[in-house]
Amino acid sequence: MLSIGSLLKEDKTMETVTAKKEKSILVVEDDENLNKLISYNLSKNGYAIESVYDGISAKDKLAKDIFDVVVLDIMLPGIDGFRICEFIKENPAAYKTFVVVLTARAEPLDKIYGNLVGADYYLTKPFSVAKLMDIIKELTTIRDKEFSVGTGDGREKTS
Repeated sequence: MLSIGSLLKEDKTMETVTAKKEKSILVVEDDENLNKLISYNLSKNGYAIESVYDGISAKDKLAKDIFDVVVLDIMLPGIDGFRICEFIKENPAAYKTFVVVLTARAEPLDKIYGNLVGADYYLTKPFSVAKLMDIIKELTTIRDKEFSVGTGDGREKTS
C-alpha cells in the first residue's frame, strides 16, 4: 500500500533526476541552415535547445532565461556577439553560463578580444560538428560537477 509520504518522496526524486537530465543551450546564429544543423545535433545528443537568429533576440532571451551554454556567432544583425558575451558575463544571474563563440572571424586580435569579453571557447568556421559536440559535452560535464557540490540550481559552487 502506498502512503502519501512515499508518493511525495518518489515525486521529489523524479524532480531531481529531471532537473539534472537536460542541459539547456541557446544557439545564436544568423545563418539559418547552420543554426538548424547545430540545433539538430545538440538536440540529437539530448540537450534542450532554443535558437535565435540575431543579437537583439539573443539579448531578450538571455534577459529572461538562464542557459547552461550559449553557442554564439559574432557577426550578428542587431547586436554583435561580443556585446552579447559581455551581457552574459555581466549579468549576476547568468555569468556562469558557458559561452562557445563560433565565428568566421579568425584573426588573433578577435580571439583575444573574445577571451577578454568572457568567451570560454573560440571556434572558427569552418568547424567540425564533432568538435563542437565534444566541447559542449565537456562544458556540461563541468556543470554537472558544480551541480553535485553546489546549491540551488547548481550555479553557486560551495567552497
